[in-house]
Amino acid sequence: MLIGAVKKELNGKTILIYASAPTYPHGAIDPVADLAKLALANECCLHVDACLGGFFLPFLNKFACDSKHSLFDFQVPGVTSISVDTHKYGFAQKGSSVVLYSSSVLRQFQYTSVSDWSGGLYISPTPAGSRSGGLIAQTWATMLYTGINGYRSAAQSVSEKVMKLRHAIDEIQGLELVGKDVSMIVAWRSSESDVDIYVLNDILSSRGWRLAVLQNPSALHFCVTLANESSIETLISDIKSAVVSSRKLKNVPGGKASVYGLAHGLPDRGVVKELLKDIQDVMLNNA
Repeated sequence: MLIGAVKKELNGKTILIYASAPTYPHGAIDPVADLAKLALANECCLHVDACLGGFFLPFLNKFACDSKHSLFDFQVPGVTSISVDTHKYGFAQKGSSVVLYSSSVLRQFQYTSVSDWSGGLYISPTPAGSRSGGLIAQTWATMLYTGINGYRSAAQSVSEKVMKLRHAIDEIQGLELVGKDVSMIVAWRSSESDVDIYVLNDILSSRGWRLAVLQNPSALHFCVTLANESSIETLISDIKSAVVSSRKLKNVPGGKASVYGLAHGLPDRGVVKELLKDIQDVMLNNA
């Protein structure tokens, strides 16, 4: 379905196809190899957003990753650029990210080059001329310290907990998983009308959990990391009891279910955008 939809949108003006490995909301991994074939056939670029998966998916056990999704990098002919966040599963300090290119020719389009500045000739690899050398050094040191074995061990440990959480949610009456790909993200939605997914979130929030609240479709997700993997059994237990409680509740005092429900139901998304700006103002004024 995805390939067909992308193919319909391609024309002579297309310069780039975009793929995710994986997507943030649902942890879905796009079929990069199939999209790469389309990119080659249409003589356009293919960018892979591997910000979440760049330091995770390559180290997954074979049992956890479908073979058709196991490659998303430059080993796939047609992939021209990849973005990777080293501050996520690369374990570096936040603020470090990289963009990789399949050739130096493509990389040059990222450069800022000024030849007529009164201060002399100027060249920078990015629009931002100033970057923290300390952050770069810390990121490099983290990668060397962790090493391939460290990333492989982390990915294996996280993926085992992901499989446990997915299996548990799949067996809870009233819930269903969103997506089939195994990544670090586990997403689920309600499968029964008397289980309001946003009320479920409010109940879990009251117990100390902070889940990502999704829309289109209405769902929740949990991102498994080394920092929270030891809590998976507790999360599973809390989700099971929260589902039972949600069947009896229309709302939770002080909860946000009504807000999410209203925002999701508004057909004018512009109104929602303006509302978000007002909320941001309130947050900044109270900071």
